[in-house]
Order: sequence, then C-alpha cells, then structure tokens
Amino acid sequence: MFLDERSASLLKLLQHSSIPSMGEIENQTGLTRRQIQYSLGKVNDWLQFNNYAPVQYKRELGYFLPDKIPEDEISVKLTKQSYVFSEKDREQVVYLMILLSQEPLSVFHFQSATGVSRNTVLSNLQRLKEVASEMGLTIQYSKQFGYIITGDSRVKRFVIEQLLHEVLNSPNRQMITQCIWSGFEERIAAVHEKLEHIEKQLGITFTDERLHELAYLFFSTDQLIGKGEELDQDPSWLPFAETKEFALIEAMINTAAFQSRWSQTEKLYATLHLVSMNRTKDRSPLRDDQMFRELLLQVTDEFERLTFVHLQDKDQLCEQLYVHFKPAFYRIKYGFPHVNPMMERVNKIYPELHHLTRKSLKILEQELGFQLPEDEAAYFTIYFGGWLQRQGTRLDDRKKAIVVCPHGIGVSNILNYTLRELFPTILFLDVLSVRDTAEYPLDYDLVFSSVFLNTEATLFVVPPILEERDKQKLNKQVMQELYGYAVPDSDVDGLMKLISKYATIHDANQLEKELQAALYTQTAGTHTYAVKEAEKPVLGELLTTQTLQLKQQVDTWQEAIEIAASPLVELGTVKEQYVTAMIESIEKNGPYVVITPLVAIPHARPEEGVLSLSMSLLKLDETVDFAPDKPVQLIIVLAAADSDSHLRALIQLTTLLNEPANIEKMLEATDKEQLLEIIQTYSKEETE
Repeated sequence: MFLDERSASLLKLLQHSSIPSMGEIENQTGLTRRQIQYSLGKVNDWLQFNNYAPVQYKRELGYFLPDKIPEDEISVKLTKQSYVFSEKDREQVVYLMILLSQEPLSVFHFQSATGVSRNTVLSNLQRLKEVASEMGLTIQYSKQFGYIITGDSRVKRFVIEQLLHEVLNSPNRQMITQCIWSGFEERIAAVHEKLEHIEKQLGITFTDERLHELAYLFFSTDQLIGKGEELDQDPSWLPFAETKEFALIEAMINTAAFQSRWSQTEKLYATLHLVSMNRTKDRSPLRDDQMFRELLLQVTDEFERLTFVHLQDKDQLCEQLYVHFKPAFYRIKYGFPHVNPMMERVNKIYPELHHLTRKSLKILEQELGFQLPEDEAAYFTIYFGGWLQRQGTRLDDRKKAIVVCPHGIGVSNILNYTLRELFPTILFLDVLSVRDTAEYPLDYDLVFSSVFLNTEATLFVVPPILEERDKQKLNKQVMQELYGYAVPDSDVDGLMKLISKYATIHDANQLEKELQAALYTQTAGTHTYAVKEAEKPVLGELLTTQTLQLKQQVDTWQEAIEIAASPLVELGTVKEQYVTAMIESIEKNGPYVVITPLVAIPHARPEEGVLSLSMSLLKLDETVDFAPDKPVQLIIVLAAADSDSHLRALIQLTTLLNEPANIEKMLEATDKEQLLEIIQTYSKEETE
C-alpha cells in the first residue's frame, strides 16, 4: 500500500514531534481542515495496513504517533496530479528521456511524463536544442524514429553524467527518477547491491551520494548500449584492463541486473568511474602510490610557507588528501566531470584561503601537467580549512597584504620574501604589478609598494631592496599602524660611549653599523652573523675570472649547483656542507631559486657553511631543468655571510637580470671576458 504525497508529508511531520492542535497542523502544512482530515484517514489506513497504531490525540500532547516508524518504510506513491514540475525538472526529464529511451518519442510522451501542455513541452524542447547545440549535439525529430539526439558519444556520456548528478542531488529526485526509470527499480537496487559488494572487495567506502550516482550511471550505460550508443575505443584506458576493478566490473555486468552486451571499452569506462569516485575510506592510503604521497607533502609544505602556519599532524592530513585526490586524479586525467556543490560557497566565504590553496596546488599541477578544475581545487580548500579549524588556527583574523613592485620578477621575489620574513603574522596574498593591482579581486588591508599608489588600504612605500635601516623603519611604521605602538630605538650612541670607556675602538663606523644590525635582529627575534667586510663589495668584486665558469651541459640541477659552487669551495669561502644545504633546501621547498626565466640563484643560510661573502656563476650552453617547467642556463651561487654585506652586489645583480636583453647577452657569451664586461657595466652603477 502506498501513500499519496500529501498524506506522506503529514505522516513525516508527526514522526518528528507531536502537533498540539488542528489549527497548528493547518499553519504548518497550508492545508484546509477538510484536506487534513482526509489525509489523516489515509495515514491511519496505511498505519493499520503495516501493523502500526493509528494517529492519536491527547489534550496535553495534541496529535502524535504512538509507534516509532523508520523513515525508509514510508512508501510514497508520487503522481503527476500531486506534483508540479518546475521548468528545470521538465528539461531534465525530457533530456534524459531522449538520451536513454529505446522507443520512439513524441511530444505526447513528454506531455504524459510531465503533465503539461503541448506548447509548454515544445518550449522546453526549443530550449534543450539550444543547450545541446552548445555541447555540439543536435536534437531532431522524424516520424519514423521520433525525437533523437546525435553527436559525439563521449559528449553524450558527459551530459548524462552531469544530469545524473543534478537529478540525484535534487530535492525532487524521487519524482524525476520515477518518470525515467519506473519499472526498473529492482534492477537499479541490484546494481547498488553489487557496488556495495565491490566496496568490500576493494576495501574502500564510497560517499553515499557517489555510490547512488554510480548505480544509476552503470544502469544508464546498460540502457545506452542496448540502444546501440557505444563508446569509441580509447587506447589510454587499456592499462586499466589489468586491474582488480576491471575484473569486478566484468563480474558485475554478468548478473541479471544488466541485459546488454558490454564491449571492453564500456567495461573500461565503468572501471575508470569506479576508481575516480569520491570515497571516505581507502584500505591502505599513502602506501600504494609514492608519487602522490610526495606531491601532497610538497603541497602542504607550500601551504605552510605561504600562510606562515604550522599544520599539526601533517601526515594524517596527507592521508585524508590522498584518499580524496587519488580518485580525483583519474577524473581529471580522463575527463570525467565532477561537480562540487560547495564550490561557490567556498569562493564566497573563504576567498583568501582558497586563493592560497590554489597557489599551493601549483606544485601538484606542474608535476602532473594539467590544471585542477575549480571544483576539485575547492575540495583542497575545504580540507585545509577544516584542518586549521581543528587546530584552532584562523586566517581570517590576520591582516591581509599585497606587495606591489614594478621592478621585475627578480626584485619582486626578493622584496616579497623579505617582507614575509619580517612580518610573519601578516597574510601576504600576492606580488602584483601596478597595472594588476587595479583589477585584483581579493580584499586586502595593507599594501607594501616600491612606488606610490592611490589606494584605500594602508600603504607602506618601501625600497625594492630593504637594508637593515629600512627594515627597522618599516617595522616601526607597521607596528604603530597595526598595534598603536612601536619598538623603541636602541641606544647605540650610549653603547658606543660605554664601549669606548673600557676599550679601544679601531673602526667606530663599522662597529656602530654592526651594533645597529645586532640590536635590531634581537628585537625581531632572528639571528645575525658578523660582517667580515669593511665595505659592501660591488658585483664585479665577487664575480671574477676565478668564480666564473662556462660549460656545455650537465645532467642534473644538483650537478649544476655542485659545479657552480666548486670555485667557492676551492677558494675556502664556503664549506662542502653549504653545497649540500643548497641542494637540500631546493629538494624540500621546490625550485624557488629560479627567480626569472633561465636564471637560478641557489643559496642557503649563513650558518650552514659560509665562511665569507662570495658569489660564483656557471653559464651552460644547454638548459638543465630545476623543475619540469623551469629550465635554467645561468646558475649564480650566493653565499651571504650575514644579512647586510651582500646587498649592494645583489641590488646590482637584480638590476642586471631585470633586463631580458642582458640575460640574452650573457647566454650568448663565449668566454669569461664577455661575461665580465657585462658584469662590470652594472658594477659601476650605484643602485639605491
């Protein structure tokens, strides 16, 4: 026995709580008293038929159910007379009927299914023709075959997958599925059961929504094969024929739920959907695919770097990311669509978190060779956001900043890196050109710019290369702006007088500089190292005949760094451990040293083996890849003994590299003299 929709709704209302009066039922349902009494009678008939006590009434409680009734036991018979389709519902029904039906279809069939007039159906068909045309499909009619759809079979599958996702996640899914698959309920339930068996065999658990979608997708595939709509062979799918998933698909389609003869291509199509569906559990995460594991660890490391946040239990987070990403990888690689219903909400509520997540994912995208769709990237944002919330970390209460620098990528990267280190509590979103700033979509509170800008945000104008005195000045300005106070200046004059009272000072100016640097970095909570040079050397004093090398090629970027640094090891300005530290830093943090196309400036921290300030340069005739999309021919090793003495030479080097023509000249050089001539030109220029 079935209930009509109205009676079923009333029963479900009573399931959850008692209702004090007939008037309250009228208010909650919008029904008249007579309609309610009629529906109550139907409800009681259904209850008695299923051996439940009827609805009762007590003055102190009102109307209530004496027995608890499981939700899935309420059998509702939906009818066209009790349900009015929306325009979107009608279009979905008509579209699926044309795609899946094996009998000729006329306007009458669509009228009968949706309960609307001929003109309304014709209007819906016209709209569908336009939608189909945008996908390269054509809906046409003939007296012999009725309404059919022609076009690429893969596109048709894509459309069906999208429609299934929309319909099965719609509040009206029960009525729509009845229109399309009425009479096939037992076969679809059997497919669902087989998929649950496959879950156990593979040791995985699909999300409820995806399991439901798979059942309908595989049944729809059987319908399509039955009407002759088969896929063309795709050689890229063939490796999956050797998988356990393929064998399980073969076993599934040999059951009574499937009536068509599936080709190998169709079995592979189902196999790929099996491996690409979202899941909540994987039997052995992170053990099956070492490449995925390493890439996801790099993504989390990059996220930490960009946000200045320490992710707790990072291995556990990577396990969760792996369980999600493994099926997502196959979806993206083989072009199976997937809709994330939370994408718009993520973009709207967490724009900065999503932006920084997308930047973190570039490592993954570069390695895999394709860009993650927004729907897939939004899932990573959700995972990172949930993890931050779990550990009580918030990004939305931090000040957000952009860095504006028109001086080229080399200077921009140096400035951005310096500011991140100087202000770890500020969330730096992007480095922009002046032109890009006007159209930047995210909100920000602060702007650090090397040129003056008209902006509503708080503006700090900074030099492109920050020296210690610049850092001190900027630190005070930012502290005053954000917190209303600044760290007081250190009394260097007082210290100089105190030292001169008990000791002989041989170089007062240099001592004053080092005291300023030491006291500033103590306040900032960092370390400093003694400056051995009395003056900051120019670029030409560091890059000399002894430290320049020209070579045709190397096999790896690690070898390039070792060769480039070898003159410094021989001169005794760095230890061997510094070379190792540079390589390990890139292996851990990625090819961040590639500051501009074809140019890398590898370096490490002073305490990792720098004995004195030095530089060396290796020019290669053939490129070596620091990453798949980062070829390099100029490797300039920087060994800074402190945070100050190398800045003059670094400014000159940055100015030199900001001109693409200079890089071309250096790459065209055939001997050291030609390289030195370019270097000396910029060593003579003073860049402030």
